[in-house]
Amino acid sequence: MKIQDNSDLLNYLVSKADSGVKNWFNFQEQKVAGISVCYEIAKNHADTMTPDQVVEYVADLNNAIYNKFFKLR
Repeated sequence: MKIQDNSDLLNYLVSKADSGVKNWFNFQEQKVAGISVCYEIAKNHADTMTPDQVVEYVADLNNAIYNKFFKLR
Protein backbone atom coordinates (compact mmCIF):
# COMPACT_ATOMS: atom_id res chain seq x y z
CA MET A 1 0.00 0.00 0.00
CA LYS A 2 1.37 3.40 -0.95
CA ILE A 3 0.64 6.11 1.61
CA GLN A 4 0.40 9.58 0.12
CA ASP A 5 -1.70 11.53 2.62
CA ASN A 6 -3.38 11.33 6.02
CA SER A 7 -6.41 9.59 4.54
CA ASP A 8 -4.18 6.83 3.16
CA LEU A 9 -2.45 6.57 6.53
CA LEU A 10 -5.75 6.24 8.35
CA ASN A 11 -6.94 3.59 5.88
CA TYR A 12 -3.67 1.69 6.35
CA LEU A 13 -3.96 1.74 10.14
CA VAL A 14 -7.64 0.70 10.01
CA SER A 15 -6.79 -2.20 7.70
CA LYS A 16 -4.09 -3.32 10.13
CA ALA A 17 -6.49 -3.03 13.07
CA ASP A 18 -9.07 -5.12 11.20
CA SER A 19 -6.51 -7.79 10.28
CA GLY A 20 -7.30 -9.89 13.35
CA VAL A 21 -3.71 -9.70 14.57
CA LYS A 22 -3.68 -8.71 18.25
CA ASN A 23 -0.39 -6.79 18.19
CA TRP A 24 -1.00 -4.91 14.91
CA PHE A 25 0.36 -1.58 16.24
CA ASN A 26 3.95 -2.73 16.36
CA PHE A 27 7.17 -0.90 15.64
CA GLN A 28 6.60 -0.67 11.88
CA GLU A 29 3.14 0.88 12.26
CA GLN A 30 4.42 3.25 14.93
CA LYS A 31 7.16 4.43 12.57
CA VAL A 32 4.73 4.99 9.69
CA ALA A 33 2.28 6.91 11.87
CA GLY A 34 5.08 8.77 13.65
CA ILE A 35 6.67 10.11 10.49
CA SER A 36 3.39 11.56 9.30
CA VAL A 37 2.63 13.05 12.71
CA CYS A 38 6.11 14.59 12.93
CA TYR A 39 5.62 16.46 9.66
CA GLU A 40 2.14 17.66 10.63
CA ILE A 41 3.26 18.91 14.05
CA ALA A 42 6.36 20.54 12.58
CA LYS A 43 4.25 22.23 9.91
CA ASN A 44 1.87 23.63 12.51
CA HIS A 45 4.33 24.40 15.31
CA ALA A 46 7.63 25.26 13.60
CA ASP A 47 7.57 28.65 15.31
CA THR A 48 7.46 27.14 18.82
CA MET A 49 9.12 23.71 18.63
CA THR A 50 12.51 22.56 17.43
CA PRO A 51 12.73 19.49 15.20
CA ASP A 52 14.11 17.49 18.13
CA GLN A 53 11.19 18.55 20.32
CA VAL A 54 8.72 17.47 17.64
CA VAL A 55 10.33 14.06 17.25
CA GLU A 56 10.58 13.55 21.00
CA TYR A 57 6.92 14.51 21.45
CA VAL A 58 5.81 12.07 18.73
CA ALA A 59 7.94 9.26 20.20
CA ASP A 60 6.35 9.91 23.60
CA LEU A 61 2.91 10.03 21.99
CA ASN A 62 3.42 6.71 20.16
CA ASN A 63 4.67 5.09 23.36
CA ALA A 64 1.66 6.37 25.31
CA ILE A 65 -0.73 5.11 22.63
CA TYR A 66 0.92 1.70 22.65
CA ASN A 67 1.05 1.45 26.45
CA LYS A 68 -2.49 2.71 27.09
CA PHE A 69 -4.37 1.12 24.19
CA PHE A 70 -2.47 -2.04 23.34
CA LYS A 71 -0.03 -3.25 25.95
CA LEU A 72 -2.40 -3.07 28.90
CA ARG A 73 -5.40 -4.63 27.14
